[in-house]
Amino acid sequence: MNIKKPKTMNISTALNSKRILVVAIVTATFLGNNCYGQSFMQKAKAKAAAAKKGTTTPTKSNGTSAKGPKSGSSTYYLMEAERGGVTKVKLEEGENNGTKIMAINGAMYTYQDEPSSTLGIKVYYTSAGLYVIQHDDNSWVSVMPGKELGREVFDKFGFSNFYSTDAAKAKEMTKVKVEAYAIEMSKKMLAPSTSGPSKGGDGTYHLSEAANIDGKRVTSHEVSFEDGAIKTLIAGSKFTYMEEYSKLIGVDVYGISRAWLKEYIYVYKPGVLIWSRLKKSQLGEQEAGEYDDYNVYAMDKQVARGIAVDKSQQKEITDKLTKWINTIKASEDKRRASNTKEKIAKQRLPKEGLVISSLKGQTLDAAKAWAKKWNWKETVTKAYLTDADWYIYRHKLTGVILRREIRGVMVLQRPDGGCSFHHCVYGQQYNGSTYNKVYTAGITPGQVQLPCENSK
Repeated sequence: MNIKKPKTMNISTALNSKRILVVAIVTATFLGNNCYGQSFMQKAKAKAAAAKKGTTTPTKSNGTSAKGPKSGSSTYYLMEAERGGVTKVKLEEGENNGTKIMAINGAMYTYQDEPSSTLGIKVYYTSAGLYVIQHDDNSWVSVMPGKELGREVFDKFGFSNFYSTDAAKAKEMTKVKVEAYAIEMSKKMLAPSTSGPSKGGDGTYHLSEAANIDGKRVTSHEVSFEDGAIKTLIAGSKFTYMEEYSKLIGVDVYGISRAWLKEYIYVYKPGVLIWSRLKKSQLGEQEAGEYDDYNVYAMDKQVARGIAVDKSQQKEITDKLTKWINTIKASEDKRRASNTKEKIAKQRLPKEGLVISSLKGQTLDAAKAWAKKWNWKETVTKAYLTDADWYIYRHKLTGVILRREIRGVMVLQRPDGGCSFHHCVYGQQYNGSTYNKVYTAGITPGQVQLPCENSK
């Protein structure tokens, strides 16, 4: 997810509390044999045919948690004949090494615990891209959607069929009804949660958008909130509570201990966190940018799923996150301006060093010539030397004097009415018997502002 809109404080002053939030990666996948990094439509059709030829025979079990057909092998009639003119299949539910499975003519499908629990019916899946979803007590629908169940609403299917122990029911079923049922189930997976608001706190938080971490598809994090001294937790990332920013925006915000990563977590509401990564700089130093990333972590998986597909919720989160980031940036801008103003008020000109009356006019002329050469808008009002003596430059081989240089300053009147000065270096070339006119050899980048009454 990206924040729609674009600019960057040293957050060390903001990380002033001992409270930390620890986020540990859980490399759990939503599906038993997940292949969603690939395209269903491009790769799954070829796998489906191969899956039908599998030979693994499951052991019988006492059934699954979702209500549905009893375990054991039964003959199921097909709505449409499949490869080789097959019009009925043997379907059996059981276990294989502790994993609930379904075998259809030997092809094995893995039981999907979380979708089955959410929908209240049995759901099986194979890495070939096929879902087998319970339709009623003696029937199933088999579909190959172009999208992942629980991530998006189904719309197109590479394959669909209907299996039932009732031959008449199978004959009367239509492809339109099968696909409509599958679409309905995919919508139900994304329906708002009915479990009520979460209290938040420690526990498993599900990602609204799956993350790829070290090549693994991560769909949840273990999150814990801790008080007291920061502890070293190798298994998770530590986010430190940012008290000042939290009070400013009215939402608890945590920054990762490794500040250069520019990652932050906001407690959006109990049980719902917003993770954000800024691309340009740290919080307080940039406004929200269109290339910044964010994700939502929710204890209730239905909440996480709902946000993943609900554009209005995404916009609400984007708008709030943008407001928080920009509010913090504006506050830090004021702080920096205040600090700058205070620093300017205390600034004085460097003390004058070597004084050579005959060179004062030349030094001022050299400073003005430099400003003219570089088309400065500032006006040079004063120039003098700050070192106690000159530094003599000689030829490396002969030792003959080439020139001499000395540090100094040039004082400026700016177009905005303020005053400033530049540290610089003045020099004189040696002609064999004496030194030529003073010239500006270079300046130190960056003007130093000061009150005009202190620039005389």
